[in-house]
Amino acid sequence: MIAGGFPHSPFRIGPVEVPNRLVMAPLYEITDQPFRRFIRELGGPGLVVSEMISSEALIRHAVKAERMMAATGERPLSMQISGGRPEALAEGARLCEAAGADLVDLNMGCPASNVTKGGAGSALLKDLRLAERCVTAMVQAVRVPVTVKMRAGWDASQKARGEFLDFLRMFEAAGVQALAIHPRTRAQQYDGQADWTVIARAVEAATAYPVIGNGDVNLPEDAFRMVRETGCAAVMIGRGALMNPYLFRQILEPGLEVTLDMRVDAVLRLFRILQDLLEPREALHKIKKIGAWFTKGVPGGHTFRHNLHACDDAAALLGAIEALRRRGGAA
Repeated sequence: MIAGGFPHSPFRIGPVEVPNRLVMAPLYEITDQPFRRFIRELGGPGLVVSEMISSEALIRHAVKAERMMAATGERPLSMQISGGRPEALAEGARLCEAAGADLVDLNMGCPASNVTKGGAGSALLKDLRLAERCVTAMVQAVRVPVTVKMRAGWDASQKARGEFLDFLRMFEAAGVQALAIHPRTRAQQYDGQADWTVIARAVEAATAYPVIGNGDVNLPEDAFRMVRETGCAAVMIGRGALMNPYLFRQILEPGLEVTLDMRVDAVLRLFRILQDLLEPREALHKIKKIGAWFTKGVPGGHTFRHNLHACDDAAALLGAIEALRRRGGAA
């Protein structure tokens, strides 16, 4: 069944009400506190998710991992953790709950070899019983809902066997309260096309929890088409929102046109938030990384990205941003 009232109607993940059916995907080294504040101020997602946090780093009280849990006034907020040891994941979930998470998400989708070689991320798709112990430990450790983000399988053969459906049933029995599914395999990484029929099959499994679709939503019409074709309860967007941070608003406000001035203003707004929350050098490093994504396809964007990486202070960066605005106006 297609989600009624998409995208504006609320939906529930356990006791947590999400005000609309759009979710900002967890993106490593992107969806930190400043970015989440930015994307919400710009307008759009009903739920945001932290960048992936290592449960092993959390239980060692690593400074970087603890900083990843930073959150102020974000409701609802999901914190995503990774790992392959049930005990570490349980303790990591408790730490996230104590830090203010409304939901705790288990990463079963990351394809990066430095994550999977330790048995975490999409490597959990190779071991149903271990995955079961992991989610069960998390569910038993916290009062907030536990959710999962997964891929369609480790490789094409596992996907073809439909083993992801076994995981869906296991999640339901273990007490998982929502699932986001990215329908590529680990072997695909980010290549090829996301197979939305996998999302549709997950919805057809009729689990008690909502299924959130993810993958290849780059334009507003993609979100509506995903819901029509799969019946998913909500749509999660990652890289599409990096290329166009107004994408959520465009889904909620059909017909909204994103101008060059709006894109430039978005870069400026994010930089101000980064300056407010981070040390100057860290803010500069972050805007160079994210600002480059924002300006893909923008007139003068190539020159801007070249100038951006050469900036060594805030004044130079602001000058590069305004030069982009002028070039676009001249074009």
